[in-house]
Amino acid sequence: MGSTAVSISRKVQYLAGISVSFAFTFTGAALSWPSPAIPKFKNGEANIQITDEQSSWVVALCPLGALPGCYFGQILCERIGRRRTALAALLPGFLGALLLLFTKTPWIMCVARITMGIANGITAVVTMVYLTEIADKEIRGALGMLTQVMINGGSLVMYGVGPFVSYTALNSILLSLSVIYALLCLWIPESPYYHLKDGRIDAAKKVFMIIKGTKDEAWANEQLAIMRQHVQESMENKTTAKELLTNLRYRKALYIVAGLKVLQYMTGQCAIQAYLEPIFRQSSSVSGPYVSIVYGLVQFGAGIGATFLTGYYGRRILMLISSTGVALSMTAVGIYFFLQDVYRISPEKLASISALPLVGVMGFNILYSIGLGNLPYILQAELFPINVKTVASSLATMIACILNFLVTKSYQGIKDAFGHYSVFWSFASIAYFGIFFIYFFVPETKGITLEEVQDNMKMEAVELEQLNKDDNDKAKK
Repeated sequence: MGSTAVSISRKVQYLAGISVSFAFTFTGAALSWPSPAIPKFKNGEANIQITDEQSSWVVALCPLGALPGCYFGQILCERIGRRRTALAALLPGFLGALLLLFTKTPWIMCVARITMGIANGITAVVTMVYLTEIADKEIRGALGMLTQVMINGGSLVMYGVGPFVSYTALNSILLSLSVIYALLCLWIPESPYYHLKDGRIDAAKKVFMIIKGTKDEAWANEQLAIMRQHVQESMENKTTAKELLTNLRYRKALYIVAGLKVLQYMTGQCAIQAYLEPIFRQSSSVSGPYVSIVYGLVQFGAGIGATFLTGYYGRRILMLISSTGVALSMTAVGIYFFLQDVYRISPEKLASISALPLVGVMGFNILYSIGLGNLPYILQAELFPINVKTVASSLATMIACILNFLVTKSYQGIKDAFGHYSVFWSFASIAYFGIFFIYFFVPETKGITLEEVQDNMKMEAVELEQLNKDDNDKAKK
């Protein structure tokens, strides 16, 4: 679908990508909200009676709430379309933020965080499906990385503004982000793949020409014929979770996406986002709130830089660099806490390496953003055909939610029981594993169409099926 063959404009693709990705600003703000909120609980500013254990549940229940959100996102995506599902994510997000704004009761705060998590789960399923389906192959990676920029933008708002405003203002910011997102998404076009899936050829052609910014009907018909053929072939198989889990054709994609989710969520990003201020209060002479602002600015800049890098470099190389950098950064932070907690080196002696936690966390921040932060989302939307895409995205995001919950909920307990260093070294060990996993198992999808990605995966599945058949024949003999 190159622009050399026919006159096209990608303006709608960029604008729609920015609009639908804005949902992740709410996601980033919701995940980072505990960082400025927890100090307000402890100093009495929030006027809420809450224990550390209750706080850990408030932190962890947002990612856990995304589990049902993933299921709702999958169902809605198939039944009402990508566009209306994106808009539907507003409702639980708005409700959760509203509850948080007016409650002073810990258990209602837990309900609010679960509700916000539902919104995040719907968003995570629908956004990447939508972006990969409307984007040309040349900009698919860059548009996909927009979600990381938006997550970072939401986090930056929490880090940069949250510590310096009242608890009520902090929650009002969350509420306003959900409203802005809904207003931005009112105009976005539906995905042509959704219309083709249900046989609405004329509707698919109409939105396809809008998305591509062309009036050339002959070219549109030609491209739609290719898309329609792949959609029809995909839809011949049942669109069920059982089909996804049992069909050999999807086996490799499942392994890849599951491995990437482990890397994405068990290397510590969500825990660091939620506990950023407490981490720096324990390890750095620099004020926690100010370090959080720097962290948010660096994270936001890294996300923007990553959108450009994906236009020049492949998915594999960026994820390899990212996983290596995350491993080394978390190792460095762990060393500092090991010396502090185990050897109990005096603060005077530790002063010579006092910058190590700051450098390590900032290095993690940058290197995570350029690869592990968002490329797994892009790949989960690229590797599966349309008949199982929403089911696969839902399942992948459910895995992410469980991992996210486990990491954020266990952070405080592991820290108290085994020391702060053990938390960071466990994150590092996952990242070291990721280097080998990415190198040996993750394919490159940059610069090829979704149809070509599916053809490649199908060929590998056929070869694997033939090998299994040959092995079975030999065993019988």
